[in-house]
Amino acid sequence: MAIRVIIADDEEYERDYLRKALSENYEGVLEVVYAAADGAEALEKAKELKPEICLFDIRMPRLDGLEVTEQLVETNPDVQVVIVSAYDDFSYAKQAMRLGVKDFLVKPYLDKELFQTIDNIIATIGGFNKKSSADKIIDAVTADIDRDIVWELALKQKDETEIAKDLSLWGIGEAQCKCVVFYYDGIKRIDEKGCDIVKGIFHIGGTQTLLSRLFDFMVVYVFAEDEDSFIELNQCIGKTRNYMKDLGRGTVYCGVSGIYKSAEAAKGFEEASGFIKTYGDREVQNGLEKDIAHIRNVLEITDKASFAIASRNREQALLWLSKLRMSLMAEYSEKELSDPYLQQLMVILRGLNRKLGIRITNEDVDRLVAEFEKEGCDIDKIMAQVVDELIERSPDVMINHNVIVVRRAKDYIHEHYKEQINLQIVADANGVSAGHLSKCFKNIEKKGFSEYLTSVRLNEAKELMRKGSMSIQEIAYEVGFSDSNYFGKSFKKNEGITPKEYCAMLILESGQTRK
Repeated sequence: MAIRVIIADDEEYERDYLRKALSENYEGVLEVVYAAADGAEALEKAKELKPEICLFDIRMPRLDGLEVTEQLVETNPDVQVVIVSAYDDFSYAKQAMRLGVKDFLVKPYLDKELFQTIDNIIATIGGFNKKSSADKIIDAVTADIDRDIVWELALKQKDETEIAKDLSLWGIGEAQCKCVVFYYDGIKRIDEKGCDIVKGIFHIGGTQTLLSRLFDFMVVYVFAEDEDSFIELNQCIGKTRNYMKDLGRGTVYCGVSGIYKSAEAAKGFEEASGFIKTYGDREVQNGLEKDIAHIRNVLEITDKASFAIASRNREQALLWLSKLRMSLMAEYSEKELSDPYLQQLMVILRGLNRKLGIRITNEDVDRLVAEFEKEGCDIDKIMAQVVDELIERSPDVMINHNVIVVRRAKDYIHEHYKEQINLQIVADANGVSAGHLSKCFKNIEKKGFSEYLTSVRLNEAKELMRKGSMSIQEIAYEVGFSDSNYFGKSFKKNEGITPKEYCAMLILESGQTRK
């Protein structure tokens, strides 16, 4: 939601200038909801529309800017007021500061002075709004909702078919994308309002944006059908870095990827984070690698907790939820833990609702928010109640045994694809017959076991080819093929080109030399 702004000036050309300057330079971030011609009108509309920012001329009919400010802050103490004056009079400035005015601009001011003032306000405005109970429910349900998909895109948690299906839920079809990665210790301090601000900054015509933050990372994916839509991206990045810089210490590191197909979003993250790793110091490099590994761990634990709940396995669900809390405690103190833990829990709840139809009501969320806000709340006790209610609410047969068999088989494949595994070995590892596992795969995955295993190996092979440090034959053996010729035939059948042709294509894209 855009930040609401009210302008008040008795000169029409000044009102028009400010409206135009703010609308054009802060599209999607600020919304000028009213432009008043005098102080009394400004006060009336400010009480009605409840803006976050007001720009008042100091000399206006009926009420001047200082009088409006004095009355307004009594009913809206969090409003951020900027006084604009043609009079460079210290007494005015002194009175304005006594009233808590954010800044005092003297006409004629430069555009950059106006924009710097607005940038400074935007950088701090996220924490000012006191929220109603209803607002807290909405925030909890929608908090970082893009997290449900962004990290799966970035870390390639799903195959291309599943990625395309998930993106369609966000209204994104076949498109090109660029990935922007910010790495900074101040990102932990960005709340939901702050995320809305950054998302607004990246609001570019002809694009769709997905954004999520976790630990010291913020990942932004911008999707567009036309490459020209990415032209304004650098300007968006500059504004976001300015917004972030006062929230923490040190440098706001940023990496930007080239253009990729939406199904190749993980390559964008790898490239963008790779820039930070390349140009950051040793501490940043080590921290970045550690945080990526930690995020993978959080996602894996979240996924297993979701599956345990869906499988109606109370003991496993509580075990994984406890591990999730311990994993988050590596980055957050006990006092800070409630919000990130609640956000990750909402990822689980939204997923259960979206995929399995388990209904989550506003009353459920309201109760959760209230419990988490209690000082010294017992998180383990809360989680036990949540799990019990979800299991009780779910149908008797939420996930049939065959789905569980396939899920375990897929987990085994992803862990052991480098080895000489086959249908019988995976079936034995999961305590079922090879025939039953084969039938389950065809019914649930709509593809055979061997086809799935081959697709996993080929996807890993493409990642190794992209890194360019191994020969094609070495890659074939590394991903589990015992015959490099069979690897070549399988690759061409799935990709339409040979491994050598694929490597040549990568060379053209990157300019690197490969073995």
